[in-house]
Amino acid sequence: MTGVDLPRWREHHAAAVMASEESKTALAGLGIQERHYCGIRPAVTSTGRPYVYLGIMSAAAVESITTALQHAPAGPNRPESRATDTTSPDTSAAER
Repeated sequence: MTGVDLPRWREHHAAAVMASEESKTALAGLGIQERHYCGIRPAVTSTGRPYVYLGIMSAAAVESITTALQHAPAGPNRPESRATDTTSPDTSAAER
């Protein structure tokens, strides 16, 4: 059987919405203009996996975001402090 039941879809959609809003908030906190990340939106697959769709971005938008991230103060979410295993309940080894 394919697909996901509605309560589970709603739960995963809520997770995707939260993640997409947190991404927008983080980018805004870095001083990125909303026009550079307005394509970010929640997405849920037919099997119920929550994702955040980043959309297509101009090279200038990506450069702006990259520059802001590189100059952001160090914190718990910076690459140098992350674990190397990117496995999560929503990703398989093939998706990493």
